[in-house]
Amino acid sequence: MKFKYIVGLSAVAATFATVAAPLAVTNVKAADVSDTNTVVNNQDVSDKTWSNKLAKAGYVFKLTKDVATDDGGLFQRKNGLLKEYSLKYAKKVFAKNMLFKIDRAISIENGSLIHIVSQNGKYKFWTNFLTGTYNVNGHRESLKPLIKIEAEIVTNTSKEKIAKKLVTAEKLANKLKGSDKKLAQESISQLKQWIDNKVYANIPTLLIGNF
Repeated sequence: MKFKYIVGLSAVAATFATVAAPLAVTNVKAADVSDTNTVVNNQDVSDKTWSNKLAKAGYVFKLTKDVATDDGGLFQRKNGLLKEYSLKYAKKVFAKNMLFKIDRAISIENGSLIHIVSQNGKYKFWTNFLTGTYNVNGHRESLKPLIKIEAEIVTNTSKEKIAKKLVTAEKLANKLKGSDKKLAQESISQLKQWIDNKVYANIPTLLIGNF
């Protein structure tokens, strides 16, 4: 495995757009997963609570094309320092098309990182929360109408229109059956948490990488 020390890190802005945010290796700050104190970036949602929520989803995440097209897609983290894997290596990992589980999320200055583990346990990386992985369940045709509505609510719906769109989302969820309905109802529950507290940690897991 080849990697180089990171000299900058892409962070996600509050508008959910990716922006460049230089971050020296020695200045990476993150709350420990065992820390139950309030995390400033997530406004009353601890990294431990966030990590547990993401881990509960299981092995349903795959790497996005972003990690194989630009430097800074996959990282190793030791003693609070980040090392960036080479783009060549990232492309090899991406080509394996593996399923991953997110077992940890941390808040850093101006953004968030997640730790992912492959289903076979051989591959472990840190990557960007919103651009590093996508939830494969979000590609189910039956769930796409719901995801479209949820994405609209999260990204550009005015406060006055959220309630109406939420009703639409709930109707779509109730029409589904089996595992699709279970996933949809869970996503609606998480969406309501986001509506009450609009932070990264409350974004529905179904939307990760799908909006």
